[in-house]
Amino acid sequence: MPSIIVAIPNDSGLASEIGKIGSQNGITYYNRKSGDTVVVVLTPTDPASKFYAVGEIMSMADVAVISTANVDALMGESIIMASMLGKKTIFTKDNDISGMLKSIAMNGSESCERKEVLGKLEELARSAGQASNELRIDIDKSFPVKGVGTVLLGVVRSGKVSVHDVLHSSRGKEIPVRSIQVHDEDQQQAVAGDRVGIAAKGIDYTEVEKGDVLSREKKQNVTAVHAKIRKSQIVRDVELDGLNCTLVSGFLAVNCRLSKEGEGFLVRLEKPSALWKGDSFILIRERSPRVVGAGEVTDTG
Repeated sequence: MPSIIVAIPNDSGLASEIGKIGSQNGITYYNRKSGDTVVVVLTPTDPASKFYAVGEIMSMADVAVISTANVDALMGESIIMASMLGKKTIFTKDNDISGMLKSIAMNGSESCERKEVLGKLEELARSAGQASNELRIDIDKSFPVKGVGTVLLGVVRSGKVSVHDVLHSSRGKEIPVRSIQVHDEDQQQAVAGDRVGIAAKGIDYTEVEKGDVLSREKKQNVTAVHAKIRKSQIVRDVELDGLNCTLVSGFLAVNCRLSKEGEGFLVRLEKPSALWKGDSFILIRERSPRVVGAGEVTDTG
């Protein structure tokens, strides 16, 4: 069944109009299964205190829906993120922001009425192709369930996973799949775009954390990556070389330090983290403007 992952960074009310509220862990999920499509909406639970969650959902999503109901700093920062990540973006027509967008390069953006957003997303889900056959599941929560054992919640970014598969976590743990739930229903398989719950054998819930990645091949956490990085056009007081900031990619948020390296940068991570070659990321800081740059991992060696 076609699925799509959607980021709505600045309007939880709009998210609730699209889907039924699900789990929360810094990110709130809204899920909708309708006809032949599944729409998974991600919103930041409390962007005022955990701004990095905005970066998490924007880097995770296939498409961003940005509400223009409130023309404020969060809307502006969401637009900058979508632009820098090259995300397909849908704007609501609550307010006219065409003047604001003239100076920002957007990738295939369009506007529509709020009531039309769901239909647009379902169309995109049906037309989306499989980006990669390589299995990748980004984990956002791990917890124990009595009589079941460890349950891992996450999103299938690419590929497919089946019951009885043996996976590997980015922390080096082997994870046999006991059972799978997709949107709270037992399934034999989950595919790209699915919100998935995996009951895992032989692993304690403390051995997998938010930001970890499951894959079929062994790909362990790294402490540094090489990357191409672009500075945000709204930040003028920042020198990227030597900058300390927070790197956000998928469900990962980790402090880092940038060092110029030829045409690119060496990014040293504060702790071992799950990053793959080709992963895109956002760089943020605590003070405004908080979005300082974006990049792509070119090498993890």
